[in-house]
Order: sequence, then structure tokens, then C-alpha cells
Amino acid sequence: MKTKHTLLSLTIIGLIAGGVFFYLDTGSQENEVVDMDSKREKHAAFFKTSPYATTVGMSREERKANGLPPNAYNERMWELTMNPELGYPTPYLVEPIDILAPSTNSVPGNAIRPWQERGPNNVGGRTRVLFYDPNDVGASNGDGVDYNRVFAGGVGGGLWVNDDITDAGESWSLIPGVAANLNVQCYAIDPNNPQVMYIGTGEQYTSGAAVGNGLYKTIDGGSTWNAVNLPISGGGTINGGSILFSSGLFYINDIQIWDNNGSSELYVGVGAARYFSPNFNISNPDVILSLQNAGLYKSSDAGSSWNRVETPSLRYSFSGEDFYVIPNDFEIGADNTLYFGTVSAPGTGQGGGRIYSTTDGTNWTLERVIGAASRVEIGASSTNSDLFYVLTEASGSQGDVYKTTDKFSSLPRITEPNDADLSIPATDFTRGQAFYDLVVEVDPADDQIVYAGGIDLFRSTNGGNSWTQISKWSNNANLNTLNVPFIHADIHALTFHPTNTNQAVVGSDGGVSWAQDLAIAQNNPNVINNRNNGYNVTQFYYGSIAQSTNVSGLIGGAQDNGTQAVTLPNAGENGFAAISGGDGGHVEIDSDDNYVILTFQFNNHQRWSYPGYNFRYCINGAGDCGDNSDGDFINVAELDKNTDFFFSNSRLNGSQNAIEACELLSNSSNCNLLTNGLINGSRPTAMKASPFATGGNTTLFVGTETSRLIKVENANTTNPNWTNISGINFLGSVSDIEFGDTEQEIFVTMHNYGVQNIWYTQDGGTTWVGKEGNLPDIPVKSILKNPLLPNEVMIGTEMGIYATGNFDAATPNWVPQINGMTNVKVLDLDLRASDNTILATTHGRGMFTGTFDTLSLDEENLNDRINVYPTLVENGRITVEQDVSQPLQARIFNLSGAKLLESTIGDSSSEIEVSNLKSGYYILHLLGNGVDRSIKFTVR
Repeated sequence: MKTKHTLLSLTIIGLIAGGVFFYLDTGSQENEVVDMDSKREKHAAFFKTSPYATTVGMSREERKANGLPPNAYNERMWELTMNPELGYPTPYLVEPIDILAPSTNSVPGNAIRPWQERGPNNVGGRTRVLFYDPNDVGASNGDGVDYNRVFAGGVGGGLWVNDDITDAGESWSLIPGVAANLNVQCYAIDPNNPQVMYIGTGEQYTSGAAVGNGLYKTIDGGSTWNAVNLPISGGGTINGGSILFSSGLFYINDIQIWDNNGSSELYVGVGAARYFSPNFNISNPDVILSLQNAGLYKSSDAGSSWNRVETPSLRYSFSGEDFYVIPNDFEIGADNTLYFGTVSAPGTGQGGGRIYSTTDGTNWTLERVIGAASRVEIGASSTNSDLFYVLTEASGSQGDVYKTTDKFSSLPRITEPNDADLSIPATDFTRGQAFYDLVVEVDPADDQIVYAGGIDLFRSTNGGNSWTQISKWSNNANLNTLNVPFIHADIHALTFHPTNTNQAVVGSDGGVSWAQDLAIAQNNPNVINNRNNGYNVTQFYYGSIAQSTNVSGLIGGAQDNGTQAVTLPNAGENGFAAISGGDGGHVEIDSDDNYVILTFQFNNHQRWSYPGYNFRYCINGAGDCGDNSDGDFINVAELDKNTDFFFSNSRLNGSQNAIEACELLSNSSNCNLLTNGLINGSRPTAMKASPFATGGNTTLFVGTETSRLIKVENANTTNPNWTNISGINFLGSVSDIEFGDTEQEIFVTMHNYGVQNIWYTQDGGTTWVGKEGNLPDIPVKSILKNPLLPNEVMIGTEMGIYATGNFDAATPNWVPQINGMTNVKVLDLDLRASDNTILATTHGRGMFTGTFDTLSLDEENLNDRINVYPTLVENGRITVEQDVSQPLQARIFNLSGAKLLESTIGDSSSEIEVSNLKSGYYILHLLGNGVDRSIKFTVR
């Protein structure tokens, strides 16, 4: 088993921990097999006792009604990525990755051949952080317009900036130095120095799925960001028997910088999450992340030192241990009193529904306990220290609205918004998901104007006595009668313009919207508009690239943004069009580019004509293709492009695992279910049709959740032949299956933590070898072999792309290949064979492409005849000495792939001036006839 380490940081600058092969040394092959059998049985037992078994078939509406996140994908990934020894995933044990590790030139993602971002640049994704640049004013504004520069934080998509939010054509840019896979949750600006800002990471509202890595700080107005060392209190991991309290800093709920008599005091609400569903089973213990470390943290010296505030009023006991209430939302009253509302502690259900205050930063007063409430959001008047509006997550995760006019001496409920959407109850504008989307903001210029967000956005002009709906997420029944702007469902943030409170930016599950006049939004659909140009934080599950370079289309299934496609993409970023809504899933373009497969939730698949998308039919049903609840929420499927047979994860009679095999005709499909004991009790998690099968037959390879790889010959007939070709040391849930040059050469990857994630056979599965080498202990989602170099293999992982150039070695050396993309989760890799173009589909940063390449021996020899020094630059100059008898093109890149300098140097010895570069890491790329070399250097 791989060595585990305590999480220190997930910053993208760090060292890779060496992985250790999952080989067993029990003294004999027989004992080894027995031991692996017992491990696999233990792993299978965890699935049987999984608390998610009761929620697997729930619709989005049923999930929301039960207080569960709307997307079941995260729950399924929880199961599939679990450490088979422990019964739960361990992402918090992953060491940092080293983006400065040597990379390979024949795979995209290095400094000279970065990944090319392809889009979508018009879709967006879940956004909880939006703020106007406080320094974009006066002589510093750059364009003569005050406060049109906006920062945005995507949940899983990093930190972004837009230089002119008022311009629909202005594009967002990803901020370098902040990892693109960070779950940005909150922010704060120093009232005494606006050059100083903070962001917090990790979203505790989605059952712990969006794990963060603490706090980041800028002291130069947002140009550069660095991790803040926030030592946690509360000790290490606690084994409470039926509950494991895992230690770490995973969730920052909110940040506030409070001006305490001219001194900037920093307050942070450290959260926690129950990494499980509510259906607890004692044989498979709860894992609660950082509950013993959660609470209110304070720094009086700009984050250099920290203390958790442990006054008795903030403390409670559970299971014999002391814990502290979890701050959810900080607010400052008109008299500069600091308040915070709490959220219930995961697993214990305690500490929620409370409001605390302080006037000196030391003594905290419990102002109010709101019965049956969990999450609390506060909106403060800027002019009346007695006036506050409060939104809560009440029983059943419904949203309730309160108001106090006497500084919390009383807190009566008031009228709440009534959404025109007939599917949303009149008594709950959040539709049972106040744990997920809940926003209240008070107009700083007029405290009788207040905004509330749930599924849609509402405005009151009379202190909450009545509400007007000012956005809609669709034109479904009754919403089509509203003449209001469109904003994607699920409102998470609203931030006012600093000098014009009728203008604001709004964050939702669909990204960013800009409101140019909130006062007239109730009757004007054009005053709030999307601002997602270039804001590529789309969370795809699957992607496919057309095989013809003439079409070159891209298509992907996305979280809450349906199936997105572009048919004739331009080089670089592209706008995509929505082919379907809801949650997209498996997609695939056939080899002749005549049709495409797209998917809704569960086993609901469609065949569309391509590239016109002008004809479709439901592959395995009738009607709207949405009535099949078999399979997984994001279902596993595969298209045999040779036989036009489509295979998907299904069930027989709603209970027995099965594979649905459908012959795709021009206007309809013929389907039947394939069943076998090899998939009984072990659901398929990966499928791959062999491209080498002949005679019109399909050979389908199926990976399962419990360590099996099955070869199904004649899968497109009613009498298939099933063979178990699993390796004797397989342990985990299969995530991907790929082939090399023949059907005998097979690559298999695993979803899990704590296992050997990469397996390889050259004899069709008779013998298998592990190929994980030095890879960190992270789930591997996809794999692809370079057809030009037999020893080069690429993988998509939880932390970006890795590649190796020595796959034939006993312990391959894996290095990150993330330049141009950074370390975002890569779920799918697809190849266009005609020009070796790779499509990398990410869950948080959209789609990227690159190409496989090869280097000749002569090129490598010429590269060796170049000497560059120093690599630690302190005098502003780099010297290049070369013996290749030709001028060279020199280019310098930063670590995000941006080109900063380009020049031509002579054929002997030359100096390159770099004195204008800021301190940091850079790449020097030298290019010439037979020369292609990159050198990392540091400017101090």
C-alpha cells in the first residue's frame, strides 16, 4: 500500500511524495492471493453497506426534499474512490504536486507545448465569490472608469478577473498562482489597506465533496496570491468508534477583516463536513472532516499568527469531546459591531441557528438561537445599527426569513418570497435546498431595499413586507408569464457596485451575471445579463472529439449545464451551444461523424444526427427519454463504432445488474439486456469496445466497482461469452480501459485512494503488472497511450495530467503535464487518430486539446550541446552558451503558459535580459533546427 502523509498544503508548488507499489509480501504466492481475496471481499462489503444505496435512484427533486445535494454524482464518486482498506476516500492525505518537475516534450502540457484551452467560454459554473476590485478607482483604474474590474471564484475552477464587467465582450482571465482546481468559497478585503485581500477555499455545503486547502492572501491588489499558514487547533484525528474525526483544514466558510480602532483584525470561519450521507451504518463509520479543528479563528497580525477563539459561549460537547460552533457568515453592523451566524456541525447537528456578536474582538455574546435552524445568513443595514435581515435553513432544508429592528432583542419571522415557478412551494423559495443556495443582501444606500436569493432572485422595497421576483431560471409553467431577466438557477452571491447600489454582480450555478439596473429588473428582461465570456469553470463528466479534421467538433456532458457542443471550433477558446439541459453525461461521436450519443441522468441516452443535430431518437425508451432510472446518475456507457452497437449500465427488473445492448439504426434502436454472474453485485464502472474485433462482432471489456475486468465476446448478440480476465492483485473500482497496438495490450486504471491505480498487460489479461511508479496516491480517471512513442503514456487524475516516458520500466516516472491547464481534475481523454489530437475533458475548467509528438535522437543530441546559467537569477541576466552553429529563438513563459519575452540569440554565447521579471519561477524555451529545449529558472 502507498505511504500516507498528513496533509500540509495543496498548493501547486511543492514536492511529490513517492508512491509505493501495492504489492504484498506475505511469503508465498498462495498467501498473496488469499490476502487479496480477503481485501476484495472487504471492499465489496463496503459497497453492500453503503449508506448511499438508499439514495441512488432519487430524482433531483427527491434529493432536495431530503436535504441532499442535488447531484448524486458526488455520492457515487465517494463510493468509487474509497480506500478499500478503510471504506472511505482519503483526499485529505494527498501531498502537493510539483509543477516544476521535468516534463516530456512529446506530450502536451509542458512549457513549450502548453495545453490549448477550447472552451466553453460562454457557459460558466457554480460561483460563490464575486467582488469589485477595491483598487480600481482614480489613477489606479487604468481605463478611466471606476470600479468595473471584478474578481470571481469558481467552485472547482480557481480565481478569475474581468477588467470590465460592463462590457459583454470582455473576457475573464484566470489568476496565476492560484490552483485552477481550488474551490473558492469566500473573500475579504482589508478596510485599512485595499491592496490586501484574502480568499478561502472549500465548500462544506455539498457533503464535503469540494475540499479546499485553506486561505490565500494577496498584498498587491490581486496580482499574486500566496497560501497563508493557518495552524489548526483541536488536535489530530480522533477515532470515536462509529465516527472518525479526521483532522485538517478543508473548509473556509467565510472571512472578515474587522477595523478595530484602526487595527485590521482577521476572522475566519473554519468549517467541517460529514463525508457521508445521512443514512449512517455503524459497520461503515462516519468520516467527519475537521470538526475538532472547526470554529472561529482570529489573527491580529495580518495572518502571521492565529488563535482559535475558545470562549465557553462558543463551545459544546459531543461524544465526550469538546467542539466549537462553526461560523457561516460574518457581517458588520452600522455601529461597527461584528456579528456572525452559524451552521450546524456535521454529524452532531449542534451549534447551528445561532447569532453571535462582539464589540471588542475578545468577548462574544450569544444574541439569538433560532429554533430548528441550521445555516444562518445575515444582512446588515449600513445606517441603522438595530436593523438586520436573517435567512435560515430551517427544518427540511427550507428557507425562512426573519427581521429584527431592535438589534436581536426580538427576531420575528416575516413574509418570504413566493416563486412564480409552480414546482417551487409558496412556503419555500429555496425548494428544499437552503443548505445549498441562500443569499441575503441589504442595499447600503437604503436599508428598506433587500435582496433574497434561492432558486431565483427577489427584491423588496419595503423592508421585507412584500417581495418582487426579479429573475427566472427557465420559461416553464408560469415563469413564462414573467417579464424578468434570466439568471441560472441556484443563487449563491450578490455584490453591489461600490458607488451605485442599483448595479451588482450575481453568482449562481451558471456562473456570473451583471445587473445594470436592479430597480427596474421586475419589468425589464434586459437589465441583467450573463457575463461568462472566457469564464471557463464548466464541470464536464465526459467529452468526445470528431474524428474528421474537417468537422473537428467537440461535445461534452456537463454538471447542471446539459450537453454542450461546438461543431466547427476555432483555434483557442470557443462558445458552445446547449444541445440539452439538466445534467449531461456520456457523449460520443461515431467514427464517421454521422451521429452523436448524448445522455441525461441515469440510463437515458439519445442518438442525434451529426453535425446538424436536426434529428434524434431515444435509444432505450420513448417519450422524452427521461423515464429510465436504471444505471448511475452519471451513467457508464460505450459505443462500438465498428458495429454501431451502444452499451450502457442498466438493471433487470430494477434490481439485477445488467448491460443494455442496443443496435443503433437510422430511426430507432433494438435493445436487449445482458446479464451474467460476473456483474451480479458488482456494477459496471467502465466499458470499452475493442477496435480490433472482426466479423461484425463486438468484444466489450467491462470494469466493475469491485476489482473485476470482464471480456464479453459477441456482446452484440443474444449469446455472448463472458470471461473474467482480472489480475490477481486488482483491488479497487475500474475507471478506464484502453488498448495499445493490439487487443492483447490493455491498460486499466482505478478510481481509488490507497491502491495500485494503473495496470498493464501484454498478453490479453493472462498476466498483469502495476505501473504506478512514483505517482501520488490519487485516483486515476483515464489513460491514453502515445501512438508515436510506445513507452509514453498519459493519464488524467484528480490533480491534472501526468505522463511518463518510461512506461516499460518496473517503476515508471510520472511527471505533471499541466502547463496551460494547471492541476484540475481530468475525467476523460479522447484521441483523434488522424492527427493525434488529444481532448482532455476536465471537471472544473472545460476542455483542452493538445497533440502527441515525437523527438528524434539527433534533436536530443543537439539539446545536450546547450548550456544555460544561472538557473537562480539574481543579477537580471541569463547566459546561453551553445555549440549548434545556428541562431536560436528564445522565449520565456510563466508557469501559466503566458509568453513574456521573445528574441533571437546568436550562435555562440548570448545574454538574455530578465531584470523586468518579478520574483518567481519561469521557463526558458530555446527553439531551432533540431533544437527544442526548455530550462526552468528562478528570479529572486
